[in-house]
Amino acid sequence: MRQATPFSFVLRRLSRGSLYLLVCCFSCAFLQAQQTSDAITIVGQIRVTRLGPPPMRVLVKLERSGAQAGETYSDAEGKFFFGDLPPNLYRVVIRQEGYRAVDVAVSLNSSVQHTVYLPAIELVPEENTRTAAQPTMKGANPAMVDESALADSFPKEATKQYDKATKAERQGKHQEAIDHYEKALAIAPAMYAARNNLASLYLEQQRFSEAETQLKKVIAENHADANAYFNLANVYLLTNRLNQATEALEEGLQRQPQSGLGEFLMGSVLVRKGNMREGEKHFRIALNNDPNLANAHLALVNLYVKEARCDEAVAELSSFLKQSPDSPYAPHARELLTKLQSKPSQ
Repeated sequence: MRQATPFSFVLRRLSRGSLYLLVCCFSCAFLQAQQTSDAITIVGQIRVTRLGPPPMRVLVKLERSGAQAGETYSDAEGKFFFGDLPPNLYRVVIRQEGYRAVDVAVSLNSSVQHTVYLPAIELVPEENTRTAAQPTMKGANPAMVDESALADSFPKEATKQYDKATKAERQGKHQEAIDHYEKALAIAPAMYAARNNLASLYLEQQRFSEAETQLKKVIAENHADANAYFNLANVYLLTNRLNQATEALEEGLQRQPQSGLGEFLMGSVLVRKGNMREGEKHFRIALNNDPNLANAHLALVNLYVKEARCDEAVAELSSFLKQSPDSPYAPHARELLTKLQSKPSQ
């Protein structure tokens, strides 16, 4: 399930002292970039069914309208990402020898999310039987569900509604997709794949209460799904229920301790609570777990500028620009970096 992530790392209160005007001018630049940019990042992780990370680097391709939009290789932990994407319908495609093909639909909508975190993509060895693929429905993207297994598991009408929903979603008709997912679940409440996608669409539309309801049902059906806890925590964060967000993140991190996303969200919650030191620690852990998590660099930049920690802000901006030189936030980052570097040391 796609994951919406808050991108509210803007300086709402300015530090006192000689950096006041500097912070005022350039935090506004970051805010404008965050509010107007349509660029989105897709982040994912590959796992081999029942085994963990794949034993090899896996080629991952990104397609749009039938044409290739990018390609990358997974790292040693099976992680991969595609950055600076305009809103559109994409497909994440994997054709790894010895494993079933993967074709995952990802709809990007910048009005809510700037980073889409896919659930763990499961590679199923080709020699496995069809029944062995059934557990991948738990916590997996519905686009990866074995269609024949789906048809065997639920009433024909529920599967028909599910197929209509996924088709509508591929066409960008999200409300139509929601209607069909809801009909499928009315017939087959245990259709986990439909519930995952429905929660995702609710979150895209900022229908937080409905997304929360579905995510809680997802968790009830599969307590091991760490991403469902992270998604639920994100709903709580976006609706300013910080204690509940913390509880959900703790549950998710118990199940996936090395999650960069989980640590990033935990840092966001702590900063929102005013605990800057602990928030900073979690952003650092997030980057250690996932060095490609550029948003964590930006979160640290805002934290350091707010606290007038100029040298650390410079270092963090430099790291961000080295990692994401073509990011839509890069021009504002370079401008701020130049100003910070030209300021006399205190």
